[in-house]
Amino acid sequence: MAERDAADLPPLPRSRTGRVPQWAMDEAVGRKVAPAPWRGPTSPTPPDWSQPAGRRRGRTLVGLLLVFGLIVGGNVAVDHFRGVSIPGLDPAVGGVAGAPDRDGPPPGYEESAAPLGTPPPVPALPEGSGYRFMAHAEGNGDPVTWSPCRPIHYVVRETNQPAQGALLLERAIGTTSAATGLRFVRDGTTTEGPSAERPGYQPERYGDRWAPVLVAWATPDEVADFAGGIAGEAGPMRVTTASGARAYVSGTVYLDPAKFSRALNERGADLASALVLHELGHLVGLAHVSDPEAIMFPQLNPAVTGYSLGDRVGLAALGGGSCQPQL
Repeated sequence: MAERDAADLPPLPRSRTGRVPQWAMDEAVGRKVAPAPWRGPTSPTPPDWSQPAGRRRGRTLVGLLLVFGLIVGGNVAVDHFRGVSIPGLDPAVGGVAGAPDRDGPPPGYEESAAPLGTPPPVPALPEGSGYRFMAHAEGNGDPVTWSPCRPIHYVVRETNQPAQGALLLERAIGTTSAATGLRFVRDGTTTEGPSAERPGYQPERYGDRWAPVLVAWATPDEVADFAGGIAGEAGPMRVTTASGARAYVSGTVYLDPAKFSRALNERGADLASALVLHELGHLVGLAHVSDPEAIMFPQLNPAVTGYSLGDRVGLAALGGGSCQPQL
């Protein structure tokens, strides 16, 4: 996809002084942006922080991508793009309390011999044609994916959940599942709250398996970025095995209930749903794009309320990964 000048794009986020940061202009049009310490990685291929097997290590970090632009009275109100991080764990090394020989659950939990679903047919479009992946496999351009041969479990912290929040969340998950072929399973509710240091393996809370994706309706007191114009943060947790295979095994989706409700009340369910679809796109592995007709464009567009062709091509590829019985 041809690179577009910032002047051709919808209004970009501005600082409190009204100045558009250069990184925001570059990121919105798809140029590689060097990460600043307070933002975290923002390139389409976050660095792999895993260390070789046999070396004791702490937690890894995988950057998350997010943004929110709320349409009010015809004007776009949007704040800075920002990134946060969550920890990952390399299951090839030890160090987890209660499981001194490993940092993750026994491999192959719920792994089937074949994918549980099939992505829908889509045109063959190269990456960059309306979609980008968050991370790539070592040595080739294939995306890092969730295993299609096991369900993606998730739990919801319902504290602060707004009206219609549960309904629109379930519908958006169904839409994302259909676009990827990935199967999602709700494990009920949880009291776990948002954290930038969330472990991907919590056997004391969720049993001897990878922690389910945490969906939480969070306040600015819990997610500092929500004090501005940001309305959602989401992303997957990536692990790397001793053999070098990479896959997503857990993740988080944080949604600001106040901004969700504002979008719902002022623009209707379609725009509120688009916010959730955007964050779920990040969860399964899509990065931002410069196409304003795509859900993964870093500002909400009231005319775009469903996944575009580019979004769907990327989502189908993310649902067509390999089984991961070693995880």
